[in-house]
Amino acid sequence: MNPRATEDGKHLFDDNTDMKFPFHFTYNLVAVGLAEGAITANDQKVNFRLTNNSNPLHDLLKGMINLVFEPSHIWGEDNVSWVDWYEENGALKWVLSTEDGHTVHVKVIRFEDFFDETSGKLVLETAIGLLDFYYAIIHQLDIMLKKDGLLNYEQKWQKDEFPFTYFLLLKKHLIEKGHWIPTKERLGTLSDEIDFLLT
Repeated sequence: MNPRATEDGKHLFDDNTDMKFPFHFTYNLVAVGLAEGAITANDQKVNFRLTNNSNPLHDLLKGMINLVFEPSHIWGEDNVSWVDWYEENGALKWVLSTEDGHTVHVKVIRFEDFFDETSGKLVLETAIGLLDFYYAIIHQLDIMLKKDGLLNYEQKWQKDEFPFTYFLLLKKHLIEKGHWIPTKERLGTLSDEIDFLLT
């Protein structure tokens, strides 16, 4: 599915309609060292509240990069990325895999006690076009980045910088595949930061 437009020229989904698209992702910095959001697929929804005990965006984007730029499925090997996200209580584990480079299988497991594997419960499972999945993640982060800026992100998160290189590689990949809808956010903190850089 190309998310650009339907045959009548209308977008299949936009920022105000969650479930015209089979996968939806939100991510917001809500306090110092704290991020909240949700992962939604079909009738499954997982809310999360992450602390800066780990670097969730870096780990997720790196896992996504690995599926595309280290395509081990081509050689008949498993192409899987495991991504751990730590919450205030417990943790989430993403399991991302692809067998053909076109469809990604997404599993999210919630652990009440991350050091006890028996406490894990599968809370979301879906299969979706790889580019559609990547678009959902990168589009949300694109909006956040343009609104908050890189400096504000670091000040709010107070541990790690925004994983800008991985973000740009994935956004470039989507653009090259013709699978990108530009976000409406044009002006904001990031624009000011770029002006400072060019001054």
